[in-house]
Amino acid sequence: MITQEYRNNRAQFPHAELVKYQGAWVAFSADGRRILARGETVEQLEQQIAAAGENSQNVVLEWLPGAEDDSLLGAGEWM
Repeated sequence: MITQEYRNNRAQFPHAELVKYQGAWVAFSADGRRILARGETVEQLEQQIAAAGENSQNVVLEWLPGAEDDSLLGAGEWM
């Protein structure tokens, strides 16, 4: 479940950090403060989550558009 805490923290996540993950799926911590895993596909991401010992029910999956995609890396649309 996406909480207000997640939304607030995700909206403030540093852009410089997000750029590192462009064009990939990422798993954010439930509070939106950390990226726990990344993968080129959802399947790879799920494997990374499991390998990290994280409960997949306690993460938020998100696709971060690549540089060639016509999108922004912020979460302002959630505000």
